[in-house]
Amino acid sequence: MVKGKRSAALGLTVLLAGGLLAGCGGGDKESASTPSNTEGTKTSEGQKTELKPVTLRFYFPGDKPQATDEVWSYVSELTKDTLNAKFEINFVNWNDYKDKMKLLQASGDNYDLNFDANWNDFSNAMNRGSYLDLTDLLPQYAPKLTETYKEQNLLDPIKVKGRVYGAPWTLKKSIKPIVWYRGDLAKKGGYMKDKVETVEELDEYLHAAKKASPQILPISWRPDNWYSDVAQVFLQKYEYENLNSMGLVVKIDDPEHKVIPWEQTEAFKELVFYAKKWNEAGLIPRNLLATKGTEGDFSAGTLSAAINQIDGGILENPNTFKPSVEAEGAVKIWSEFYPDKKWVIASPLDNIVAINKNAANPERVLMFLEELSTNQKVYDAVIYGILDKTYKLDGDNVKYMDGQGNGQPTNYLDWPGQWGFWRKEFQKYDEQHTPKYYETYDAFINRPNQITSTVKYFVPDQTPIKTEAAKREQLRSELGNLLMCGINIKDVDKDVANFIAKERDAGTDKIVAEVQKQLDEFLAAN
Repeated sequence: MVKGKRSAALGLTVLLAGGLLAGCGGGDKESASTPSNTEGTKTSEGQKTELKPVTLRFYFPGDKPQATDEVWSYVSELTKDTLNAKFEINFVNWNDYKDKMKLLQASGDNYDLNFDANWNDFSNAMNRGSYLDLTDLLPQYAPKLTETYKEQNLLDPIKVKGRVYGAPWTLKKSIKPIVWYRGDLAKKGGYMKDKVETVEELDEYLHAAKKASPQILPISWRPDNWYSDVAQVFLQKYEYENLNSMGLVVKIDDPEHKVIPWEQTEAFKELVFYAKKWNEAGLIPRNLLATKGTEGDFSAGTLSAAINQIDGGILENPNTFKPSVEAEGAVKIWSEFYPDKKWVIASPLDNIVAINKNAANPERVLMFLEELSTNQKVYDAVIYGILDKTYKLDGDNVKYMDGQGNGQPTNYLDWPGQWGFWRKEFQKYDEQHTPKYYETYDAFINRPNQITSTVKYFVPDQTPIKTEAAKREQLRSELGNLLMCGINIKDVDKDVANFIAKERDAGTDKIVAEVQKQLDEFLAAN
C-alpha cells in the first residue's frame, strides 16, 4: 500500500538489497568496530546481562501519521526482551527533509537512524562523512540480515573502498518512467492517440489537457536534484545510465563506459528546451522552485498528468481518484515511455536506512534491524501498525480501516519513508499489490531490456574531489535548477553552454577524470 513522494515497487524474484555504499569519511573504522557501553555484557557463564534501556531516534520524510507514537510504543513492547528500547519517531516534510538532516548531521546531533536513497541525498551525505561505517558492526549485531545480503551478492555492488555504510531494503525495483494522464481530458482536448510514449507525445498531450481544462495544472515535479521525475524520461529516451553521484552518467551501450556530466548531454539540452517551452506556455508552474512540485495532486484532480514509475502503472488500484473527481468522469490512463529502449534496474541504494556517524546507539539500531528482518510480528507492527486499529486483515490481505485510504488520509498505513525497511519475504498482499500485480511486475522486470548496471552499480569515492563535488552541487542548486525548470531562459544553447562553462570552472573536469579513473579500475578488478 505504497503512496507518497517516492512509490517503491515490489518484485518477487530477486532480492535487491545490500548494506549502504561506503563513502568518503563516512565513519571512522576504529570507532565503528568498537561496541558502545549500551549493550549487555556477558557473565562468566557466558550469559548476557539485561540490556540498558535506550531511546532510539529515527527520522523519516513526510507528514507524521496520527497513530505513529502508539504504533511504535507497541513495537517497543514487542521487542522489550530483545531490544529494551523506546522509539522517538520524527517526520520532516519532504521539502525540508534534506536540509534538516544536513543540519542535524553537521551539528553533531546524536540521532540514530534516518531514511535516505541515492535519489534523495545519500551521495552528498556520504561526501560530508555523515554516516557510520557498518562493515564490522553489521555482521556482529545483525548476522541473519547480513547473510541475506551476502546470499544475494548485495554488499559488493554498494561498497566504496571495501566498506559498507548502511542497510537497504530487500526488493528488486525498476524506476523506468511512465506517465499517468487523464484520458477524458485527452479526448476533450483533441489528443486522440492511445498512448503517450515519447517526449513529443507528452508535449502534445499537455497542450491538449490545458486546452480541455485550463484550471487544471498539466504537470509538475520536484526540482531538487539532477534527475527530477521528468528528467528520467530524457535519460530513458537517450539511454543513459545515471551513476547516482554528482550528476554523472554513462551511455548504456558505450563499451568504454565514458563518464559524462549530465549537463553536457543532448538529453539535458532537450530537457531544458521543453522546460522552457512548458514554462512559457503555462504548462508547469512559473514558481516551481519555490513551491517544489507541491502545486497539484493527480488523485485530487488538480494535475492532469504525473510522471511515475512502472509499478505505479501496474498497481491494482480501483480508486485512483478521490470520489468527487471520479464523479466528474475522470479517467486514468498510464503509458510507458519508450517501451523498447533499455533501462537499468535500480541500485540496492534506491531505498535505504543509514545510521548517523554520531549515533547514540548504533548497535541497538542494528539489533532492531535484525528483529525487523527475522520476526514477522515485529515487521508487521513497523510496516502496518496495530491490527484493527491502523489496518485490517482479510486472510493474508491487508486492508485499510473504514474511511481511510483510496485518497483519504490514514492513521498509519502507507506511512512515508518506510521503504528502507521493506523485506520481500514478509510483505503482505493488499488491494493494490495483488498476486496479479506481482506476476505482472515480475514479468516486466525480467524483460530483456531491463538490464543490470553496465558499470556494476559502481559508486565513486568522493574523497579526492570533495571540494569540487560541493561546488558542483552548489552550482546545480543555484543555476542548474533554473534551467531544468525553464526559468529565465533566453537562449537554450547559450544558457546551457554558460552553465557547462561555470561547472567546468568549479572543477567538473577534475571530477570526471577522477571518477573515470576509479571506474576503469573498478571494472578491471570486477
